[in-house]
Amino acid sequence: MSDPIRGIFGAPAAELFTGGKMVITHGPLERLPALLRSGPMASIDALCRHYVGPLEVAQGSSSDGIQVPVADVHPTALLHLGLTVYFTDLRRTLPGSREFLRALESALGLPECTTLAAFTNAPGSGLALHHDRFDQLFFQIEGTKRFRYAPSGFVTNPDTQFSPFTAALPEFGQTYRNGFPASAAGLEERGLETELLEPGSALFMPAGTWHTTAEQTERALSVVVVVRAPSRLDVALNFLRYYASQSPEWRARPYGAFAADPPAAATEHDALARLLAELGPRLSSLSPRAAFDAWRSHGHSVGALADYPRDARFERYIRIPNSSLEFKPSGADGKLGCVVQSGPTSRPRASTELAVNEEARPVLEWVLATHRAFSLDEAAGRFPEFARDDLADLFGWLAHAALIRPIPAPEWDAP
Repeated sequence: MSDPIRGIFGAPAAELFTGGKMVITHGPLERLPALLRSGPMASIDALCRHYVGPLEVAQGSSSDGIQVPVADVHPTALLHLGLTVYFTDLRRTLPGSREFLRALESALGLPECTTLAAFTNAPGSGLALHHDRFDQLFFQIEGTKRFRYAPSGFVTNPDTQFSPFTAALPEFGQTYRNGFPASAAGLEERGLETELLEPGSALFMPAGTWHTTAEQTERALSVVVVVRAPSRLDVALNFLRYYASQSPEWRARPYGAFAADPPAAATEHDALARLLAELGPRLSSLSPRAAFDAWRSHGHSVGALADYPRDARFERYIRIPNSSLEFKPSGADGKLGCVVQSGPTSRPRASTELAVNEEARPVLEWVLATHRAFSLDEAAGRFPEFARDDLADLFGWLAHAALIRPIPAPEWDAP
């Protein structure tokens, strides 16, 4: 896939996002991808007519304001009330958006983590001063927008959204422990840059950039791509959960640990200290690649990712209870037909039809009869006539169809 924003910003997407600096470019509207400026995105009125999905509204000055979800109201009515309307997910409205977002994620070396949204501003409306948790791309489509911004000045790589006048999220303390702005007025006194955005303007805004669009002078339409990339900590904690949860000791409940009597809690405190001391050397021996593969496997399992990690090679799998496989007669091409009915999981239940070589039937029957975790090595030893890579591909398709699921971390008890 080609980089879909390189021509807009004059730099590769990966360079733009890892640079961590605000980048603004201007040019004709026609330089932006067609899906962002035509069809439902041709105008504010067109978007209001075609949009299907949740809405939020915002209003306030640069130093005070709120953004809240709304329901059972047409966006045109909200604009007539003088509000900013946030169209939180354009993917159903813009069928071509999937290809655009997948191309951007490919350029950034990320799994599915992007969303496409839009802001429409009534005259006088806009967003109060705040910063967001994730990096964003911003494209101006209709009208002129006054965009005021400043770098964080307080924290690097914030992992929380923040505004001085809204509720402090649970992650606030860890992120802002070395200092935070006391008020929006104080931030304004430090100085904000002002940029006039016109149709065709585009910007990259790193997480933590203070910005406000309050008190716009005219109607405006902007498209926003939010890149909700996981942090390294997110990836590590996910991997740790899959790895350590194989241990009965880690799964044990710490009864007594919270007792007011110190001697009563000492046993549990000592147990946790021992497990933590053992965990460090274990983790240092694990493959970082396995951690990133585990993130993608988890996202597919819970429904956060649509695409199965086809390039990942997992070592162990387990049959999903209540999923089933029905064989069908071989077709004219000699392929064996299989229909997988997925059992109850975090994803919507589905029927998936696969076609495999007839000689793979014994492997499928073995998988169906196995009610414990099994490894790729175990399968290769049991079916030596199959190449290991062919078995890995077969298990990948079975996992995609939700007949089996990877155990995406090394075996806890392995030497």
